[in-house]
Amino acid sequence: MIDLHAHILPGIDDGSPDLDTSLKMAEIAASEGIRKMVATPHFITKERELERELILEKVKELNDLFREKGIDLEVYPGQEVFLSPEIPELLDEGKLLTLFDGGKYLLVELPMMSIPPYSLNIIHSVHLRGVKVILAHPERNREIIADIKKLCEFVRIGTLVQVNSLSLMGVFGRESMRTAEKILKEGLAHIIATDCHTARSRAPRMKKALAALSEKAASLLSVENPRLVMEGKQIEVPFAGYKAGHLGIAKKLALFFSGFKVVKEREV
Repeated sequence: MIDLHAHILPGIDDGSPDLDTSLKMAEIAASEGIRKMVATPHFITKERELERELILEKVKELNDLFREKGIDLEVYPGQEVFLSPEIPELLDEGKLLTLFDGGKYLLVELPMMSIPPYSLNIIHSVHLRGVKVILAHPERNREIIADIKKLCEFVRIGTLVQVNSLSLMGVFGRESMRTAEKILKEGLAHIIATDCHTARSRAPRMKKALAALSEKAASLLSVENPRLVMEGKQIEVPFAGYKAGHLGIAKKLALFFSGFKVVKEREV
């Protein structure tokens, strides 16, 4: 599996505080079947503008440590960028790290409590620059929790959707769990990632979440689509949304998600 959203770099944001914790997180990830992981520390305009050189240095440090310890996990550079009007300009200036540093996919986080009115315009501007936005854990956004149709607006302009495995396991509460399930049932999810921060309640765990899906759906969300991101290849997103029944991909995903069932056991 490939985990596209992880806060495993030590001492750089609100994720792993030190190398020992990063090592424990890596051991858990490997035991879950995760073989590749993108380190995505937070980038917040004017608050936490991490330099790419620091991230690249930390990634190399972890990979050296994991090889030394015999842990079968490779870490790649990236960022989780908090949505702001400055994103297109920051991209132009080379200040943002795309996933795998590949220049094709950018992980973007919405505010938890709202959807800013400029959101769709900013994402569209990013797309015009040849970079596809992956929306991180929309199931945790209060407006999307209240009305999932607001997420459809993002998908219609080509935005990809990443759901947290830990949301499906109840780590972020019942509302986020139910919204994550709804996103999957509606065929609006493209990627499942851990968004891990610790070696405890927010550890890099995927198996329990993926067990709730059909084998094909689990592979699509945790292996096939993440591999396309890694390779810089396109993931097809129908502009009318996945509910448009005349689209072949919609029918395909409907079959994938037909085996979805509610995850009742929580990770604590």
